[in-house]
Amino acid sequence: NTATKIPYKEAINIARLVHDILVDSCQKIRIAGSVRREKAEVGDIEIVCLPCSINDYTEDLWGKKILTTVRSTEFIHAVKLLGTIKKGDPNTGRYIKIQLPDDLLNIQVDLFIPQPHDYYRMLAIRTGSADYSAKVIATAWVRKGWCGTDDGLRLKSETTQKGDKNVLLPTVKSPTLPPVWTSEQEFFEWLGVEYKEPKYRNI
Repeated sequence: NTATKIPYKEAINIARLVHDILVDSCQKIRIAGSVRREKAEVGDIEIVCLPCSINDYTEDLWGKKILTTVRSTEFIHAVKLLGTIKKGDPNTGRYIKIQLPDDLLNIQVDLFIPQPHDYYRMLAIRTGSADYSAKVIATAWVRKGWCGTDDGLRLKSETTQKGDKNVLLPTVKSPTLPPVWTSEQEFFEWLGVEYKEPKYRNI
């Protein structure tokens, strides 16, 4: 987070500007974090988005074409327009940290790019607050027998602990997948947690 915080009215304007720069190159995009929770002071701008993608072809060792999906050049260009990239890769990264220019108060943008099936879970987590995400949201999926991995939620019974991460057991070739939620409300319903408007998500 940046050392200083700025008033909500200034933060929402900057967040909307960032949103408007990225929106045409995204399938989905939402302002998250303390701006979405309408906090009086904001330390950084958090955005959760799904970039538009294009099909590309690469060749294997035998010259056979392989179809791959890559992020659109428009999205990559839009991210670079925002400011100085401090962390992450606009081409492939799931998290990109960007420092905005001085005239935008030098505030930081945290860009979260989940996999499509995991979008609404990530939106809920990144909206926060941190305590609410940990003690209400994550506690609810653990209670249902799930845990977080780099590929989204997986059944605890099908994973093992490796360092500080849960990873899929090698014996599980076709893991049980959670639903593909079509809204944040649907995700909360699946958790068995009452949906609250972001500004009321506090512990």
